[in-house]
Amino acid sequence: MPVETTAAVLRRFGEAQTVERIQLRDPGPGEVLVRLHAAGVCHSDVGQADGDWPFPLPTVLGHEGAGTVEAVGPDVTDLAVGTRVVLSSAPGCGACEHCAGGRPILCWRSLAAMSDGVLTTGGTPLQGSDGPIASYALLSCFAEHAVVAVRSAVPLPPQVSFEVAALIGCAVITGVGAAVQTLEIAAGSRGAVIGAGGVGVNAIQGARLRGAAEIVAADSLRARLEQALRFGATDGLDVTDAARVEELRRLAPERGFDWTIVAVGNADAMRLGVDLTRPGGTTCVVGLMPQDRPVPVDLLELVTYEKRIVGSAYGSLDPRILIPRIIQLYLAGRLQLDELVSTRLPLERINEAFDLSRRAEGMRPVVTLLDEASPAR
Repeated sequence: MPVETTAAVLRRFGEAQTVERIQLRDPGPGEVLVRLHAAGVCHSDVGQADGDWPFPLPTVLGHEGAGTVEAVGPDVTDLAVGTRVVLSSAPGCGACEHCAGGRPILCWRSLAAMSDGVLTTGGTPLQGSDGPIASYALLSCFAEHAVVAVRSAVPLPPQVSFEVAALIGCAVITGVGAAVQTLEIAAGSRGAVIGAGGVGVNAIQGARLRGAAEIVAADSLRARLEQALRFGATDGLDVTDAARVEELRRLAPERGFDWTIVAVGNADAMRLGVDLTRPGGTTCVVGLMPQDRPVPVDLLELVTYEKRIVGSAYGSLDPRILIPRIIQLYLAGRLQLDELVSTRLPLERINEAFDLSRRAEGMRPVVTLLDEASPAR
């Protein structure tokens, strides 16, 4: 029987989401039904709501989620009803070359399904009163329930709250993964993280785990620079301080950073990341730019100094491997994750949560969908 649930539906870019009753089909082969408890608001959700990238509408946004498995598809044997899970938007198809190599984020079948607003395992599971609703990022977490591929559901130990787990599903895996997996930052190295929001502070934590000697956090907001120091940054750079920024640019050929991580989707930030690296240094880009927005890069300098620019998506490693590693680091006290949750709001206040993210207030707003102590439906 289809499940009736409550969800925040985006019907037009640039307009408020509406909280509605919708239907979810039963989980099919390779799928599970999850009762969501918490969902984080990522700036990518905000960019999508504002129309930064094309996507089929209507849709239910949200790609940072955690909850409890309520039902499984007919062939699912490795996840039981009642299992606590954190959701991943990089399930992969499980059969292509990238999936076989442990890089499901590069799976072309998943990327195509994501663009079309469907699941890798079938069409969209969401249905509104006026027709199908597109599934966002293979998950659609701003709802009380979600039908997802079983490969998107990573078991979650009881010691980890659903709120923290939801953020592990994007902000943490993306930031930590960029430092630990994509760059494999060398112990004793010097680097900068540009953009000290939810993803940026986790990149800082990843650099700290790798033993970086100097980690400079760059942002325009004093509160975020102060927060970055608490997450392990060794210094803060106010990017509105034109004199200091230009001095760092001038010194880059002699005393530039070994690496930079750009954790904000802004052309000036990406250019700054490249400019501040030393000859032979690497800039890792994590932040998502609006589609077709050019970024000016001095290619003569890029070639002459043999700088590198690399992209990093979702931590570069299979989330079913990286997420459990992150959880163990958190449980061992080596990652600060509780501090990432800055605001808790119910689903009915989803648009307020998005406004907080637009204004860069706090680290991460979290939409609470079911009280931690409450039983699943």
